[in-house]
Amino acid sequence: MSVVRLRRLQADFQKVQEYVNRHPRVELIQTDGNPPERYQLRYQIRSLQMKGDRLLEVDTHMVEITLPLNYPRVPPQCRMLTPIFHPNIAPHAICIGDHWSAGEPLPALVARIGELIAYQSYNTKSPLNGEAARWTSQNLDQLPLDAVCMLPEETAPAQTAPTRTAPARTAPIKTPEPPAIATPPPSVSADESLVFSCPECNTRVKLPAKLKGKRVRCPRCKAIFKAPGDNDET
Repeated sequence: MSVVRLRRLQADFQKVQEYVNRHPRVELIQTDGNPPERYQLRYQIRSLQMKGDRLLEVDTHMVEITLPLNYPRVPPQCRMLTPIFHPNIAPHAICIGDHWSAGEPLPALVARIGELIAYQSYNTKSPLNGEAARWTSQNLDQLPLDAVCMLPEETAPAQTAPTRTAPARTAPIKTPEPPAIATPPPSVSADESLVFSCPECNTRVKLPAKLKGKRVRCPRCKAIFKAPGDNDET
């Protein structure tokens, strides 16, 4: 192993440990290698799982992240170890988007996967799961499924994992053709969510109202910026 790769893997491991120690919804279960080249993490985030023709809300998810030989020039390989229903997640892969760069810290990727699980981030235009993309396009008023903040800069001990028993959704999945790109409804109650445009790519973003003034991530271009609102932080 080259000295450059060794240093990068050591730095990644230290940063991931720091991230999971600060975030109550993410747990590092095990690693492989010294320093690690494979991670298994547990997320305590509300999301969906398909069982038969019903959707179940589930709160626990296992993820594996593998750092290939050419990492960080090439992105990590990510996959779910537990079933999940999401437009951009298939049994063999998690689509982490086209915005990977060699300088991106590994905890940022850990956070992005959490945002996908929570349905804070999704892309229905080129999905890995077409059925999940159709469901997402038809149920924008229910998203995100979990308003947890995954950004390392915003993690706080006050965040706690969901504890309720997840009920089954009784309605079967319907399959009419979705619109080409999911967009938030034009009018949403200010008590429920914020709807605004990303200052970098102008994508419409919908977030829970409690994130007013907080640092948030655009689901399209991944830019981080401060959400508008009366409670802007100074």
